[in-house]
Amino acid sequence: MIRFKLLFVTISVSLLLLVMATAVIAQEEIPPPYAGLNNPFSWSDTSVHEVGKAIYQQSCLGCHGVNGSNLAESDFSSADYPHNLEERADYYLWILSEGRLDEGMPPYKSSLSEEQRWQVLTYIWSLGQAVPPATSSPDIPPTEVENATLLLSVPQQVQAGQLLDMNATLSSRNGDPIRSATVKFFIEVDFFTSGLMEIGDVLTDEHGVAVLEYTPRQTGDIQVVARYGTIEATAALTITATGESFYQAEAGIRLPAPGDEVFVGPESALGLGEENNAPTSAFRLPGGILSWLLLLVGAVVLTWGTYFRAIYHVFRIPIVSEIRDTDTRLVPLVGLALAVVVGIVLALMFLTGPYSHFHLHP
Repeated sequence: MIRFKLLFVTISVSLLLLVMATAVIAQEEIPPPYAGLNNPFSWSDTSVHEVGKAIYQQSCLGCHGVNGSNLAESDFSSADYPHNLEERADYYLWILSEGRLDEGMPPYKSSLSEEQRWQVLTYIWSLGQAVPPATSSPDIPPTEVENATLLLSVPQQVQAGQLLDMNATLSSRNGDPIRSATVKFFIEVDFFTSGLMEIGDVLTDEHGVAVLEYTPRQTGDIQVVARYGTIEATAALTITATGESFYQAEAGIRLPAPGDEVFVGPESALGLGEENNAPTSAFRLPGGILSWLLLLVGAVVLTWGTYFRAIYHVFRIPIVSEIRDTDTRLVPLVGLALAVVVGIVLALMFLTGPYSHFHLHP
C-alpha cells in the first residue's frame, strides 16, 4: 500500500514537471499569427533602412545603442545577425512584437504597426552589413582639436517620449565656426550597463552647429555629453514622467490553447486596476475545458489528496502507552477539515491567480 502511494505521488509530481517543461518549451515555438511570416520588404532596400532608422532611434537606440552593439546577447552589428534575420524573420518579428520581459525587452506590437516593425528589422539587418569602424584615431587636424571650443545646449527639462534637440556648437579659439566636423553625442545610462552610451553623431553645418534629435524613454536626471576628438562639453537634463504608456505589458505564461476561453467573473478581472494594480480574481481557463491549466490544478489536487490520506491514517494510529484508553477510530476532524480548506485554496489560486491571466493588457 505504501509503495502504491509513493508511486502515485511520484507520477503526480512528474506530471506537474512535464507540464511546466512543456510551457517553457512552448515559449520558443513561434506561435500564430507570426509563424511563417516573411519580410514584405527587401532586406537591402536603402529607402526602408532610412525609415527603419528613424523608428530605431526613437524606440530601440536607448538600450541597443547607435550601432546595435550595446547588448552583447543581442549584438545587431555582428556579422551573422543579418543571416539569422533572413533565416528566422518570423521569430524576430515575434520577439519584437511580444517582447521578452524577463530580459528587459518590452513588447512593441501596441506602439508600432506591423509595417513599422518590419522596417525596424530591415534596418537592423543593415547594421550587421556595415563596415566596422576603423580602430585608428579619427582624422582630425591636431591644430583644430587644440584650438577648438565646444558648447552644448539642451533643454533643462523635458517629458519622457518628447522629441528634443541637442545643439553642439564647434568653433575655433578666435570664434570662427568649424564646418563639416563630426560631433558625437552621449548620455549617461545605468541600465544593463553603466557609463556613457553613444546616441548619435552629426556633422556641423556652415555655422559650426551640430543638432541631434533624440527621444528619451528613461526618467530622472541624466548627463548629456558632446565630444569632438578629445574635447568634451556636458550638460544636465531632467526627464520627467508622463501619464502616457509607451508599452503594453502582458502578464502570464503562454501555453497551448486547444479551445475557446472560459471566463466567469467580474469585468474588472479583464484589466489592471487603478494605478496598474493587479486585477481582481476570477475563474478563467484560457484554453477552455481542455485547458492545460487543469493539469496543474489536477496535479495539485492529487498531490494534496495523497498527503491528506496519509495524514488521515497517521492520526488513526493509537499511542502505545495509552492503547487501552484510545479510540482508534477517533480522527481530529477539525484538523482534517482545515487541510481540505487549504487544498481548495491552493487549487483556486491556480484558477484565479496571475497564471490564468494570459495576454492581460493594462
